[in-house]
Formats: sequence, structure tokens, C-alpha cells
Amino acid sequence: MTELFADEIMSIAETFSEKLDKIVPLSGSPKQVEWANRIRSKITKNLIMYYAFNSKKGMYFIEMDEDVIKKAERFILSKDKASFWIEHREKDYFQFQRLIESTLYFEEPKEKSIIDKAKAEAIVYPNDQKTKVVAEIIFDDEINEVKVKSEKDQIIINTVKSLHYDWSGKVWYRETVPYKRDVDDRIAEVGNKLLLAGVPIIIWDETIRKKAINGEYEKECFRWVAKNKDKNMISIIWECRSDELYRKAKRLPHAEWENGIMLVPERYYEEIRDFAKLNEFKITPPAEDILSKAEEEENSHIKTLIKKADIKKEKNTELQDILNSSRDVLDDLKDD
Repeated sequence: MTELFADEIMSIAETFSEKLDKIVPLSGSPKQVEWANRIRSKITKNLIMYYAFNSKKGMYFIEMDEDVIKKAERFILSKDKASFWIEHREKDYFQFQRLIESTLYFEEPKEKSIIDKAKAEAIVYPNDQKTKVVAEIIFDDEINEVKVKSEKDQIIINTVKSLHYDWSGKVWYRETVPYKRDVDDRIAEVGNKLLLAGVPIIIWDETIRKKAINGEYEKECFRWVAKNKDKNMISIIWECRSDELYRKAKRLPHAEWENGIMLVPERYYEEIRDFAKLNEFKITPPAEDILSKAEEEENSHIKTLIKKADIKKEKNTELQDILNSSRDVLDDLKDD
């Protein structure tokens, strides 16, 4: 069975080696190319055999680690000058294997330079720069958090703390619950505050980056009219305790206080909208959709004109008759 595997590997190695001169023709004089092709073919065949027998996935070349194969192929195909193979003709495939690995290792800085260029495009240095530490600002939409990543720096710490960010042990974060649609403004806000504090920042989105530079963001809203997940109700939510807001919200029709949230039936859409306007609450799109549907449903109801019953009341004349009767004292009431 092992012999069968070896034969298959040999066949694959020979086929690939023989096709090299057609896939990537070598440049040089005719005699140099002829000689270099023989060297390249032999080295390539031995390299394939080596990688195949040392594969983590088995003995088949085709089942080898794709990353290893691609790196080896990239190296072989990149050497398209006959002079290279002639100069390295005395190296065996073990030496070539080490050459490939060392070459690929030193190629890493090229990949890193791409990262550096990408960062250079996204980084903003303030005029009044006070630290060399750069703060990267991102949004984790899976857990709805704005995060600030950086090396330890007291200016950054003081700035993000002033915006109520918490420390996770690795990054500073600020939770933005799902009904808050002002994520871009929150990223722009912390970016703007850091820049004003003299901290260089990275914001990958160009539009948000400009908002941070120009200080163009809406003030954070802490009062929300939102859709309730569990009940067919509207949630009225505010941060920080306020007895005044509680009293006002509790006056809404059929309002219920539950787990720090005031719940109001959606059918009172008009009262809810008035409350939001008077008390500076924002209505989330899902909540507005529910209120609009409630309004449409009510407007679709067929109204019926109701008439009052025309009932003639009989006049009670008994009292009037007595009053109109003789004022003489009845005989049986007179004193003897």
C-alpha cells in the first residue's frame, strides 16, 4: 500500500515538474534555460516528495496543507530566471526547503507594510498632540459595544472614563443597547474627545472619521421610546433616576412600571408622542412603526353615528295640583 502511495506521489511530482517550463518559462540564453530547466525540475520533484511525505494530512500531495503548498509553489514560480537555478544548482532539496521558509519569513514585513499603510490612511494626529499612543475606535455589533483599544495611557483613560466607558481587562468599552441607532455619533464623539485631549486616533470608516475631526455628532440621548421585546407594549426608558419623569410617565393611560421601564399600550400613540415631544424623548424606528400602525388601525375603524333616543317624559302634575288647590285647611285637620 505504501508503494502505491509513493507511486502516486511520484507521478504528481513528475507531472508538475514537467509542466514548469510551460507554466513559467525561464529567461536566459537557450543553453542556460535548458540547463536551468533540468535543475528546477529535479529540485521541484524532490521538494514535492519531501512535503508530501511530511504532510500533516497524510501522504497524498493533493491532501497537504494548502498554505504550505501555495507558499512552495509561489517560491518556485517566482524564480523565473535561469541564472537563479544555475547559481543554486549544488543545493539539495533540504537546503531549498530551508531557503523557501527563510524567504517566506522575510516576506512578512511586506505584508506588514500593507497593514501600516492601511493604518496610515485611517489615523488622525491632532495639532496639539500630547501622547504618542494611538487609540483605535471600533464597534462590535455582535455585543453592541463601542470599543477603544490602545496601550496604557492616562490621557486616554481619563477621557474615556469621562464618557462612562468601562474597562474589560483588555479594552475600554461602552455598551450601546440595540435600540440606540446613534452608534456612528458615539464613535465620532469619543474620537473627537480623544483628539481634543491630544490623542491620535484610528477610525476606519472615513465618514465617521470626518465627523470626529469636525465635531459633528448628535448629543447622546438618554431618553428613549422603544419597542418592548416581550410584550405588546411601548417601553419608555431613561437613564439616571428621575422621580419627575416617573410621575409624568405614570400619568400616561394604563402605564405600568416594570423592571425600571414604564410600559404603555401602543393604542395610546397620541399621548405617547406628546409625552416624548414634551420631555425630549427619542422614538426609535421600530417603536414609531408600532405607533403608526396603531394609528392606522384606529383610523380604519368604521365610525357609526349614534342617535339619542327620543323619549317624551310624562309630567308629574300631582305636586302642581296640590299647590294649585285651595289653601283652606282640610276639615279633619282643623282643631275641634
